[in-house]
Amino acid sequence: MAGFIEALRENREKVQLVVYLILILVFAALLTPMLGEAWQRAGIPRRLFYALNLFGMQTEAVATFIIGLFFGSLLLMTYDTKKRLQGVLLFGGSVIGILLLSARGLLLPNIDFGDTLMWLVFGLLGGALIGGGRELLAARGSQTLELRRASKLVFYMLTIMTVIGFLEYHLVYPVPFDFTGEGQFTIIEPTRSFDVHGGAQQVAFNAVLVCGFVVVTKRFVQYDARRDFLVLGPKASGKSLLLVGAYLEALDRYSGSGDEETATPLNPSQDLMNLVGELDRQQEGWFISATRTQELEALKFQYVYGSVFPMNIQLSGLDYAGEWLEEIPDAMLGTMDRSEMPITLSRVHESVEEADTLILLIDCERYTNNEPLDIEPYFEILQAADDKDIILVASKADVLAERFREEKGLNAEQYYGDFKQFTNDRLSANQTIQSLVAQSAGSEIHPVFYQTRVNDEGERVPMRNSGSVATVGFDKLLERLGEYG
Repeated sequence: MAGFIEALRENREKVQLVVYLILILVFAALLTPMLGEAWQRAGIPRRLFYALNLFGMQTEAVATFIIGLFFGSLLLMTYDTKKRLQGVLLFGGSVIGILLLSARGLLLPNIDFGDTLMWLVFGLLGGALIGGGRELLAARGSQTLELRRASKLVFYMLTIMTVIGFLEYHLVYPVPFDFTGEGQFTIIEPTRSFDVHGGAQQVAFNAVLVCGFVVVTKRFVQYDARRDFLVLGPKASGKSLLLVGAYLEALDRYSGSGDEETATPLNPSQDLMNLVGELDRQQEGWFISATRTQELEALKFQYVYGSVFPMNIQLSGLDYAGEWLEEIPDAMLGTMDRSEMPITLSRVHESVEEADTLILLIDCERYTNNEPLDIEPYFEILQAADDKDIILVASKADVLAERFREEKGLNAEQYYGDFKQFTNDRLSANQTIQSLVAQSAGSEIHPVFYQTRVNDEGERVPMRNSGSVATVGFDKLLERLGEYG
């Protein structure tokens, strides 16, 4: 069972693609007949549409323009490297929907494109213009251009059409006006009262369909993950090193691949770049010292996760003194007066409250040296924040990597999966860590480390290759965070 779950995780995007393809086909097949019948019921939306004749606007021309506007935005969406596949799926679903409507004698059979071709062109150009065509023409360089307005326009048009169609299909209501055969507006006596068309089961079924369609379409046009990650750890457990290592891995992806998706800017914070600058200047030893008690720095950057459905993931953390970890449970449980709370603790507390996912660090160096882990505050934090996802990370795992090499004869970077299992087995022998794993719903511990060596003074310092440090496990960590996004 574990192997099956791991296979699903590794092929997550491919599974999503198959699921989305099936959903689009289901939505097109089931929603289109409802929308067609809703239009034929001749409610207020249809009457208002035909009222355009009063202003000298041909309904065929307007319908053609709307089709062009939609497909102009949709074509622009398929040009966006991050939304190309979603655009193709929506394009296919839209074509199926139009063909099904045409089979009912709606839409295409009522339009003479020989007379309305100009309006189709205007619609295509309008969709491209509104969706960001000018930015596309002005774009320079390899940086990815996100055509967000095109995706939003497609989403709004589909949502409005579907929701109004659902209401028109199921609501029976009096219509107080009409238009004569000559197109004259006239007030009429309503011939029907308010009612609901269809039984409760049909209404509920169609409501689920509409909501599902809106949710899937919203997911299609979403560029940024809607989750906040926060790193927590005791003093000198490697919080800053974790975020710097993750940034260096994202930077390596950005620089080392020719794919357009990776050209998305990382947008690192100034505090993070200050630490990276220290890394460049410090050619020997560690480049980060323990954070002082009153210091508080915002470390954040974004990266692109996924190749089938690329998504912008923002990873952020507060570089705070680890001594505050013991105070966080009291702040969360309300046993501490908010007005008397230090500013630093208050900001850390707010960040914990706002985070969707907490990344909890376990210091492997302390573990191997039989030093106190100081992770007891995690338990109260988890009890106070039981609605949050948890990721356990073993920091400074280079010491375990050495033991892995000595005992197994394998390199951790080459056999990371085996090393991860080795790390989980070793750390879980500690009852406190075992309890933490159980408290976090059996979450696996994810080891990360900088490759190190022992210098002449007997200190463990990072290995450097032409001035650069080498990291292990951070690529897998970015993938794991992307799955939560």
